[in-house]
Amino acid sequence: MTTALTSRSFVEKYYELIDNGHVDDAMELTTEDIKFKFANAAPAVGRSATRAGIDRVLDQCNKIKHDVLTFFDIPRGDGLRDVIFELRITYDLKNGKHVSIPGCAVTTVNSDGRFVEQRLYGDLTDVFAE
Repeated sequence: MTTALTSRSFVEKYYELIDNGHVDDAMELTTEDIKFKFANAAPAVGRSATRAGIDRVLDQCNKIKHDVLTFFDIPRGDGLRDVIFELRITYDLKNGKHVSIPGCAVTTVNSDGRFVEQRLYGDLTDVFAE
């Protein structure tokens, strides 16, 4: 990852994979020991735990769409990049509701183009409401 454009393309590819149901392929864009924290949920470590957290949200949905909005790419001296971005996530829920919420992600990406860490913030109250 050498430019913000490259990092942004990587992030958009990751969410496109998730949005299209290719979560296994999206997980290949993470390190084996990824640290994943979604809002106020307990942190997860590793691909399988991260996948379980993502599946918990996807299990509520017929369809999901992530739109990356504001984007910041900050190189660090250790070869990692801090990538911070604003999202608009739209959920077509199995309960018939349609929900669109703002979100934010604070992530770290390594030089191999994989997420090392993801901290995701958004209020999913309406996603999990009965």
